[in-house]
Amino acid sequence: MKKNKIMIVLLVVIIASIYAEKLQVSPMEDLNITAGVGYDINKGLNGEVEYSVPITIYDFKTKGKDAVGSSIKNSTKIIKASDISSSIIKTKANTIAEIRQQRQLNTSKPFTIGTPKITIIGEQQAFYGITNIVNILFFNANINDKVVFTVGKGKAEDILKVKVAGYPSAADYMEGMVTRGTSYNFLNTEYNLLNIYVTLDSEGKNLVLPYLEIKDKNIAITGMALFKGDKMAYVLPMEEGKIMNMLREKKGKGILSLQEGSDKYINYDATVKRKVKCNKIKGKYEFIIDLEFHGDIIENTLYKSMKKESEKEFEEFMSKQIKLKCYDFLSKMKNSYKIDCLNLGMYAVSQYGRESGVDWNKEVSNSNIRVNVVVNIDKIGIGQY
Repeated sequence: MKKNKIMIVLLVVIIASIYAEKLQVSPMEDLNITAGVGYDINKGLNGEVEYSVPITIYDFKTKGKDAVGSSIKNSTKIIKASDISSSIIKTKANTIAEIRQQRQLNTSKPFTIGTPKITIIGEQQAFYGITNIVNILFFNANINDKVVFTVGKGKAEDILKVKVAGYPSAADYMEGMVTRGTSYNFLNTEYNLLNIYVTLDSEGKNLVLPYLEIKDKNIAITGMALFKGDKMAYVLPMEEGKIMNMLREKKGKGILSLQEGSDKYINYDATVKRKVKCNKIKGKYEFIIDLEFHGDIIENTLYKSMKKESEKEFEEFMSKQIKLKCYDFLSKMKNSYKIDCLNLGMYAVSQYGRESGVDWNKEVSNSNIRVNVVVNIDKIGIGQY
């Protein structure tokens, strides 16, 4: 019995020593901690492609252990939030794997894996294709598959270089902008690597990502990047992208505006739930999209006499106006883009079978799509204007 106890103690000591050695961490100022990653390409006259991957890393200024301030304690040093800034490391090569090699040859610190807050795909890279980016990232088991992905107008490097007041890096600012953009424009919460991988590998689905650009020396979401396969095909302006998101996502939140003039408008702050039905009639697909809205009228200068008793009439009017916006978008989707922006093909696939060889972009563009809209107003405001 005594021998067994001794053996157990020895075993615990051995295991603890092994894990203690493995769990030793370096001070953060001895690491290149990644905040954001960009992917750009440069095309040569002969058709060759050179990849460029700019990376934002944090720069830490440390004080002695008696320093005053909040934030990150690192052994005998304290790092305050105000002492964190960032810089860009840029590497070019003929392949993305080669970039990883070259990057480490030109810096004395190891790079962290899984810490980026955002990944920006430059416009040229997005048009060229993103399969190689997705594949090489998924080969690394330590990668963060929940990191936010976006497309940037022009070069990703230029967007990462923008200095945003109050933020250590543009990457920190952009991550918050995308993840919190779900409140007003019916944006999804899953613009991440895992979602991209699943979408590219799924029949009847097309990828969309937020589209960023530099405006007035700041960064803004100005549209939605629409992909066909792994290549970006179009950039939808944000107002159009909002309607697409509303029709595309299972649920969302945003503000819908109806305006008849500069001083006559209504703003409806609502959540929406979407349901899709698919029928196949005489070999042709039909899709029925049901949208149910719940929300508040937060501004109203269009109906001065609007009262609770006339609420039902107004709900019907609002439903018709939203339906018109939806059909305007569907017409453009079917006749101009000719891409299944709404992932309707996925519903046909789940109901009628996979691997049928159907071009779902073409099939959906030629199908009959009906939209039903139900508007529910919870509150109409405390006064009229």
